[in-house]
Amino acid sequence: TLPGPDGEQPVNAGLSGRVISIAPDGTASDRIAGFPSYAFPMETGGVYRIIPHNESLWLLFSGTGSGSTGAFWADSIVEYDADTLVVKNVINLNNFEATHDPDGNGYDTNVADIAWDADGTLYIVDAGGNDLLSWTEAGGLQLVHAWSDNPVPTSIEVAENGDLYIGFLGAGMAPGAGKIEHWSDGELVETFSGLSTVTDILLDGDTLYAVQLTIFTDQGPGPGSVVTVTADGATPIAEGLIAPFGIAQGADGALYVTFGTVAFAPGMTGGVVRLTP
Repeated sequence: TLPGPDGEQPVNAGLSGRVISIAPDGTASDRIAGFPSYAFPMETGGVYRIIPHNESLWLLFSGTGSGSTGAFWADSIVEYDADTLVVKNVINLNNFEATHDPDGNGYDTNVADIAWDADGTLYIVDAGGNDLLSWTEAGGLQLVHAWSDNPVPTSIEVAENGDLYIGFLGAGMAPGAGKIEHWSDGELVETFSGLSTVTDILLDGDTLYAVQLTIFTDQGPGPGSVVTVTADGATPIAEGLIAPFGIAQGADGALYVTFGTVAFAPGMTGGVVRLTP
């Protein structure tokens, strides 16, 4: 069990988390290995994203809020030197959430995504905390905005003009509750609604992509998709993906999407699919 503000929770824990690199020929090798992984009754926690930026690798290590308060690096962002893997910064969201509870819904934090603006300010979306934070080495963590209706922000992109785009899973993962908000100068200027379970977004110039973890049908949740999003709605560019989650663009302009990120059945495996938009 692991202790937390709400008492102890049972957990299966191991050191199976890792960051891997994949060569052009498809060969996978460990870059960093031995991260703790935590399997709780309702969800799992551990390595969530790895994002290269300038001369650093930024690792997002997500926990389960109160259930993983005492867990190693839970709900933290860790900056590594990309060459030496020396840890340069550790940003922990637990204390900020426990102290401030910006959404007023009680203690919960799941660091979900990060992005930078032109002056180097780091923006953080906390899915469990339902808030948007900023961070600089000089100023530390600062609250930018909080949502009290539990929309679960999962992803963020910063446009060239400094505008922010934020993707949301949607309260209760309800069909059509997913959305993307467009913020400019601290004001909400546009909402792209009617999406489902948005787990990641990507902004490529004027093209906005979204990953939908699952699409709900009359038979229940089904495979997910990647769509482009405009004011006129969503247009699929890849469908039938099993539990897609993250999206990134390579130097070749192709899109790389992770899949198999939720184990719906024993023996499921994950991977990365390459898409040519």
